[in-house]
Amino acid sequence: MNSRTRLRQHYIQAVKDTLKTLTKTRLWFHCSPSLQAGATPQNDFFGINVAPSSDPQVDDYIVDRLKELQLQQIRMDFSYDSIDGDAERLLKRLLAEGYQLMLDLLPPLEDASKLADDLDAQQRWADFIDHVGKHYGDQVNCFEIGATPNRGRWSGFEPLSYLTAWKIANEQLANNSILLAGPNVSDFEPISNVVLLAEMQRQGHAPDIHTDNLFVERVVEPEAYDHRVLGQWATTIFKFNLVKKARVFQDLSQQFGAKQTICTYKCWTTKRLNRWSNDPQSKKADYLVRYLVIAAASGALDKVYWGPLICSRDGLIDDGAIGYPQIDNVSFYKEVRGHYAQLKPGKAFYALANLVKLLSGAKCVRAISADNGINHFIFNTEDNSQIHINWTRDRQTIPVQLLYTKQQIAEASFLDIVGNPLVQAASSFNEQPNFMKFDQAQQSKLSTEQMTQLNVDHDIIFAPIEGIEFSPWSNGDWTGAVAIKPGEDLAEKANSMLPENLLSLPKLSVHRDQRNIVWSIKDPLNPNNILVVKENHAKGLKKLSYRFKDSKGKRHWNNASEMIRRGVNSPTPIAFFERTENAGITTNYYVCEYVADSFSARDAFSAFAKGEQQYDGVNKEVIFQAVAHYACHMHNRKIIHHDLSGGNLLMTKNEQGDINVTAIDIGRATILKMKPTEHKRLLDLMRLCYKLDWPNRKLFMHYYFDALGHAFSSDWKKPLSYYDWKHKTKRKIKRFLKGKK
Repeated sequence: MNSRTRLRQHYIQAVKDTLKTLTKTRLWFHCSPSLQAGATPQNDFFGINVAPSSDPQVDDYIVDRLKELQLQQIRMDFSYDSIDGDAERLLKRLLAEGYQLMLDLLPPLEDASKLADDLDAQQRWADFIDHVGKHYGDQVNCFEIGATPNRGRWSGFEPLSYLTAWKIANEQLANNSILLAGPNVSDFEPISNVVLLAEMQRQGHAPDIHTDNLFVERVVEPEAYDHRVLGQWATTIFKFNLVKKARVFQDLSQQFGAKQTICTYKCWTTKRLNRWSNDPQSKKADYLVRYLVIAAASGALDKVYWGPLICSRDGLIDDGAIGYPQIDNVSFYKEVRGHYAQLKPGKAFYALANLVKLLSGAKCVRAISADNGINHFIFNTEDNSQIHINWTRDRQTIPVQLLYTKQQIAEASFLDIVGNPLVQAASSFNEQPNFMKFDQAQQSKLSTEQMTQLNVDHDIIFAPIEGIEFSPWSNGDWTGAVAIKPGEDLAEKANSMLPENLLSLPKLSVHRDQRNIVWSIKDPLNPNNILVVKENHAKGLKKLSYRFKDSKGKRHWNNASEMIRRGVNSPTPIAFFERTENAGITTNYYVCEYVADSFSARDAFSAFAKGEQQYDGVNKEVIFQAVAHYACHMHNRKIIHHDLSGGNLLMTKNEQGDINVTAIDIGRATILKMKPTEHKRLLDLMRLCYKLDWPNRKLFMHYYFDALGHAFSSDWKKPLSYYDWKHKTKRKIKRFLKGKK
């Protein structure tokens, strides 16, 4: 039978298998996306992916880190060139140390792509399977066959070539009592699982262990419903979150006779996290804990192997290597590419160690991952203590006192995400998981139903800032949010920031007294710190337009929080308050930290336009480069300021003479979904360039282009020229009107 005929028959059968399964499962509506208590992650639930290095020292390093993680379940990729190579050396070491191995056997990319038809390739695969089976079949837990067959660009596999690889592996190992795992479909593509599992079953060789790379990275947060499965319109209809996806795979395991369901490889890449987070290493730790707690509580997965252990982009340990391997690690985690001296564990490594220590063998007695963003889990541990884990979705926060009594808060031992004790009890729960340890069983103040139906404010954005907690606040007349620093009490801080108290404090200086008033004060709880207060009023026609907008105070808070999240400097938000009624058009307030010892880009640019080559002892080129790179970074982070005048960019310099830039007056800023166009960038820059003459504008734009990596089109000067004309025209009109008077 020629390959074209076989392929046609395969697709016909695949359609039949798919329709049969979808009909039988009724599109998996019976698989609930909600969690229920009762799951117990066994001591072997947590695992990790490892790979060898050309340096034997790394073998010792890997074993030491595995002991630090207290992990026994190891997964490792093994191919033709692994035999007698670095991989086999590491494999022997791990087996000698007593680790439980899932050994993933896979052909090279070029052989994988032609296994269905090439007899020589089939023979090489058969010889490889025979060799590995004889040498390690009685030492490893199981053999996994291949990886990511639905990602041919990475693995080389197509459906027929993978099924050929599976059939040959089963035939070669038929006389051995070896557990076989597969097909390791990547991401959530259950149709691929159905097609492969059905054919594997027809061959008479259904897998003992059903494996899948249960990625949720494409929806960013571990708790999110996947909008890419069937499109945005179906997101809240099918509700394919992590829990439901795991249960769909468990359902397929049962349908096709697999004894276990395992997630073989999961990570968030630093490259992707960099797109929306100022601190990708902390974000990686957050998502690791959030993913694994939900996966463990779902009861649908028997194991989850995190991975890779060591990799500069994906790993829990950074090896300092530049770039990324040609074959994606999820398909073939071949090697550690960096040097021994560069190996450095990240925050996620210690977060995993803490989670393994606390949850292995613990029973989940309460599990809530609600649509309102609240995630609340209680585990009874093997030492008869109780662990409570709480967090919210990204950008949210809730007061601890909302879920726990004052007595419970006083009795609990609070731990951070890596297991370090907190100096004082947390005031709020946010997107970074918080651990509370109790000596005796406890329940939160709210029932499961009350917690899932709790109204959590999604309109206020909170930024994760080390050493600062944020909390929403309301007292009936005012609503808003406050920042709580170590040693501060939430109620005392909020009360000190209420407008009636702020207005009674002496003004150190008034920075603006026009439509909106801006002044500075001493922090009432810490007089050594200076705060800036902005009182916002809606006047004239804005009383109409602002009625349908958030208040300026909230917009300042949200924009500052989002900018800080994305690594764009803005003064730390301290508080905002607005009226509970007609918030947009009534007086509202925003409080932030004061930028001390600063000068503005407007003053510096005005000096340069007059021919000065320095400002405040700093060379023109240094200031231009700092401001241009800041503006470009802000735009690259999908933020348009909309009022980027020189007076709204403040600069400070350190002892080394480096310039630090921060943006103020950010109430008009817009957070975009996509990177801004060249036109939008120029519209933002034209206010900034207004104080400069044309030679200096060209020099400034040179530094902007340098930060961007390319120049704009040849007509980039037009928006700047238009802004010049606009201001000249306004001045002429003002002079004319003044003359007529």
